[in-house]
Amino acid sequence: MKGRLLFAALLACVCVSIAQAQIRAEHPRHCVMSVGPTQMMFSAFQENQSDEIFCRHVPTLGPTMIILDARQVELRDMNIEIRVLRNVGQADWRDDLDANTVAVLPPQKYLADKGTTSFTHNFVSDGSYVALVRATSDDGAKEYVGQYDFSVGELVGAGCALAMWRRKRAAPRPRFAPDKPSPSALRQSR
Repeated sequence: MKGRLLFAALLACVCVSIAQAQIRAEHPRHCVMSVGPTQMMFSAFQENQSDEIFCRHVPTLGPTMIILDARQVELRDMNIEIRVLRNVGQADWRDDLDANTVAVLPPQKYLADKGTTSFTHNFVSDGSYVALVRATSDDGAKEYVGQYDFSVGELVGAGCALAMWRRKRAAPRPRFAPDKPSPSALRQSR
């Protein structure tokens, strides 16, 4: 039993190390979300934690600056509503929208000057999140919606360890030692 616990702890540490190596390799130009026919880059920064930029996984809880950069000029002329939703496995972003919203910036022309905007949100819970962007033209004729999935906290290492544990438990175990023949093989050889 102690061996299994030690193995599980070691596996979790290895998974966290791998995840952190992947986090450091992230670059915002790879963190693109589609907003209708346009694109926007998503990145996150934790000033008091690190000078690294993150996109798919923010490693620690706390104040996090989220930065959105429009890749097309069209978005600069549109009213942008930004929400951070807790990802609870909802089938559609509209499902329990208000209940799942942890941060909201009301519609405004945030991208008008430089094509970029940022805001800070204090994440207090580990978990999966969705950055939701709704862009609407002034006349309401165009509406584009984009979603970007990301996580916050130490979920990556725990998820990796859980997946490895499940895979190990689901794998069929041999009923006989590999160096000893099975009873059916012994019967056939007689």
